[in-house]
Amino acid sequence: MKHLLACSLCALLFACAGQQTATSTRSQQASRPEPAQAADSDTSGEPPSDAPPPAAPPAPIKSVLTIPEGTRARPIQLRKVIAKINRGDNVGQQKGGLLCVPHGPLTWQGGHALAGEDEFTSAFQDALRQANYPVVGSTDNLFPDPSESRAELMVGGLIDKLNLNACFTRGGFGNTSAVKGSSSLHVKWEVYDVLARKVVYEISTDGHFVTHGSTQGGLLMLMTSAFNDAVRGLLSDQGFYDLVTRDSGHPGAPPPTTFAPLHVNAPAASSDSIASARAASVTVLVGAGGHGSGFIISPDGYVITNQHVVQEAQRVRVRLADESEVIGDVLRTDSYGDVALIKLQADKLPSVHLRNSKPEVGEEVFAIGAPLLEKLDVTVTRGIVSAYRVDRGHNYIQSDVVVHPGNSGGPLTDRSGSVIGVCDWGIQLGGLDQNLNFFIPISEALSRLNLDFNPAPSQLAGHLR
Repeated sequence: MKHLLACSLCALLFACAGQQTATSTRSQQASRPEPAQAADSDTSGEPPSDAPPPAAPPAPIKSVLTIPEGTRARPIQLRKVIAKINRGDNVGQQKGGLLCVPHGPLTWQGGHALAGEDEFTSAFQDALRQANYPVVGSTDNLFPDPSESRAELMVGGLIDKLNLNACFTRGGFGNTSAVKGSSSLHVKWEVYDVLARKVVYEISTDGHFVTHGSTQGGLLMLMTSAFNDAVRGLLSDQGFYDLVTRDSGHPGAPPPTTFAPLHVNAPAASSDSIASARAASVTVLVGAGGHGSGFIISPDGYVITNQHVVQEAQRVRVRLADESEVIGDVLRTDSYGDVALIKLQADKLPSVHLRNSKPEVGEEVFAIGAPLLEKLDVTVTRGIVSAYRVDRGHNYIQSDVVVHPGNSGGPLTDRSGSVIGVCDWGIQLGGLDQNLNFFIPISEALSRLNLDFNPAPSQLAGHLR
């Protein structure tokens, strides 16, 4: 009965330690109590005969590529570590007592989330700092860390293979912290370039760990120790090292556009007004319930929106200001500039006028879009140009005009309805908007998409002015 209770406590404490619960799937039988003593120590230098076998053959010690002092390197943040292991999967074996009596398999009960993610983040950060990599963020902060805004590279890890062989040497006394054994895991890494706004590097590494003497920390220690070894594998990769130490080019020229010039028809001359800009504004409907905003720049159906609105979609539904809906083909996306071009399967559409000159700070501006809900489409809000900013190599118009999620990709206009910018992002604190919002200048959006108007700009009678 005592042993059965100890095993129950083992499963409970494994979950409480910030790890996924491990349970025995075979019946337990009572065993004699172990003598009360400290966790056993093995000083012979040889593994005891009852030690659990390693989960996998130990890998050779990885040679970490350390960044020399004074080398310019790009700040890194670990964004997330998740486990792609199905609930109920067998992930190893558990044993108990000083003789390491087999107690059955360990099964994964945590799903894809890692309840002890801070431990993995700390292991990642410690390993990188020891190799002189510039890491931002800290697991000790109770609130958002301002240093995280400096990150130019974000790293994500996906654990898709795990093997644990654990002997709880004090398990008969309800102590699941003292453990010896082995662990191995496989991690798929992705590196996201914040400036380029896309995943730029992928690599997989294995991690292994073996301890022959009882060590405090339980299953969490076994997992994070193997994870630390996998991090060392990442740090021994020349491609990752080159990516981090490559001159970020900040400040510097943006990457050139890869698109051939595209000529679009300019709208016929018409009176400029907020009403006409509103009539040419659209709602972009993506996926199951997602939406953003956009605006028609040509009567033959070309629409500008954000890349992060359409993402990888090839076709989208677009709701016009008159509530009718048409299908649109996503022709171009530029992740660096966060702009996209859609061609609607319709023509003779209302279209906006574009203004290529910079509005003055303090000038009145208007945002049009579908904040929060689709049914709030073509909502108009008013503000002023607050400043011009450069953030991570990108130029922005800053404004206090009220926008919310759903406004992304919509137009920012002057008081005559001419478009001066594309809604991109805003700052929130505690989930609340702060009226600190940022817009891509329309001239830069056109440049990133490599769009030309027919007739030429000098003949547009105010279309691009």
